[in-house]
Formats: sequence, C-alpha cells, structure tokens
Amino acid sequence: MGFDLNEPEQRRKLRAALKASDLTPGELWLNYFSIGGGVGEYEVEAYLQGLLSLPPIQRDLLAMAANELIEAIPRLYAPYSDDPDLAERRPEPGRESAPGSGQDADADAAGDHDTHGRPGPDEQADPPGDE
Repeated sequence: MGFDLNEPEQRRKLRAALKASDLTPGELWLNYFSIGGGVGEYEVEAYLQGLLSLPPIQRDLLAMAANELIEAIPRLYAPYSDDPDLAERRPEPGRESAPGSGQDADADAAGDHDTHGRPGPDEQADPPGDE
C-alpha cells in the first residue's frame, strides 16, 4: 500500500500534537486500540516514523485517539471571581487579613446567611418583589 497525498501531512501533525501534549506513542496506541484500532503498537510506531503506510480509517482512528487523550489533559485557564479554585487560597478563619485591608472582604460577601440562604440575625430580609 502506498502513501496517499494527505498521509505525510496527517502524520506530521499527529506527531506534533503528541509532542506538544507530551504523549507517548504507547499511550496513543493503547487508546487507539481501545476504540477499535486494528494495528499493533509496533506498526503505530513505524507509521509515526514514516516507515509504514496506514489506510485512512486507521489514521483517522489514531487522530481520534490522540484528540481524546489531548482533551483529557488539564489546561490552565484564567479564573472568574467566583471560581472555586480561588476559594482554596482564601485565608483560614481566624487569621488576620492583609494589613490595611480592613475586614476580610470574603466574610463581608458571605454575610451571616445560614445554609439555606436566609438572612442571619444581623441582616434585614429583602423586601418582597426585589428579586
């Protein structure tokens, strides 16, 4: 079986995606095999090195397997103000906040609500219809 016109570029981009994601050919093959890929691990490695041609369906399964693995890699992102990851970095209760900042802004934002969102003893209930 000879190379088709798209195969070299498809292989090059697959290798680049694996390298950028720090995935090994073995990890790729295992996921490829689990979704129905039909060639062995050595053949996948030979394909990635340009020593073996694969039919389009097998190449597409390799691409699918790679994309699944890449999607599963946690990515960095910019958090929003209510992101739970930011809550993990809040000072522990009882610790003083930064000098000059007054009271802890997170405590003010939380208020004295109970777990059901009802106002605490220091708060006024919102007038009906202002929701």
